[in-house]
Amino acid sequence: MRVGIVGAGQVAQRHAAAYEVHPETTVVAIAEPLRERGEALAAVCGARWFATLDDLLSSADVDALSICVPHHLHRVAVETACEARVHVLLEKPIANTLEDADAILARAAAAGIVLMLGFVHRFRTEVLHAKHVIESGDIGEPFSCLDRFCSLGGAHPPPWVWNRAAAGGGVLMYGGIHAIDRIRWLVGRDVLAVSARAHHAYGYGDVEDGLVAMLDLEGGATAVLFENSPPFGRPGGWATEIFATAGALRIQTGEWIEVTTATGMTRVDAEDERHFEREIAEFVSAAADGREPSVPGAAGRAALAVALAAYGAAESGASVGVSSSGGVGDL
Repeated sequence: MRVGIVGAGQVAQRHAAAYEVHPETTVVAIAEPLRERGEALAAVCGARWFATLDDLLSSADVDALSICVPHHLHRVAVETACEARVHVLLEKPIANTLEDADAILARAAAAGIVLMLGFVHRFRTEVLHAKHVIESGDIGEPFSCLDRFCSLGGAHPPPWVWNRAAAGGGVLMYGGIHAIDRIRWLVGRDVLAVSARAHHAYGYGDVEDGLVAMLDLEGGATAVLFENSPPFGRPGGWATEIFATAGALRIQTGEWIEVTTATGMTRVDAEDERHFEREIAEFVSAAADGREPSVPGAAGRAALAVALAAYGAAESGASVGVSSSGGVGDL
């Protein structure tokens, strides 16, 4: 499979490294408007640099694209890929608006391409173990969840992350969107309504750097998101706790998972940090087989709907219903 990467920032570099170790892929082209950055990544991959995606598609023969650009550019990038009939691994979130998300899904379906969302946390070993534990029924039915996410803010992410026009929101859209997907996927239930409060404590830009939200899930379950991006490190890191009728589990992302039941507690360490490699392997397999990937575009639309409901709730001070994700097939 011949692959092009759109963008050359932090996450694009992770994609490139994962493709490089996959035996059936070759990164042949990088599209990046900043020439120095684009040429640097192209040199690492042994690829050609192009200033635009149009230039890449007109001059390089590619089967698939990883799209790793600011969120507001996702729709036009996917539509361009659809015109060329190439498969797409699209970084999260799917878009900044539901209108753009729906357009992306419709164009991908019409073009017959494989569209996969970059919810890479689903491929972490500790998160995969949590999914197995819940599906096994060993801890019963989940009813209460907490996701506590702290990422380094300030100048650590690219500047556009703190610009609403480009990113669509702040900490929730950049990192917390993973939390929404993790909760939905792990417990296997859609979100029905959201209450939230946003904070603008550090003055990075015109978006939130902290947010607390309560999610009402199907079946009476509840989840709380506690998302922050301070400029002074990552206090507490990223942890997810799920309480169920016969036990509980706690994930410390990148480190371990603890499972507690009436018979005791067990801890399983995270095996590695190769989640991008597993994500790429799934994308390549789905594209080769022409099948729906394990993280389809609908999962991106569903997570975005929850995030937008949280923003609406934070602005209005009232609970906001979540726009239908079209079923639970993406869980």
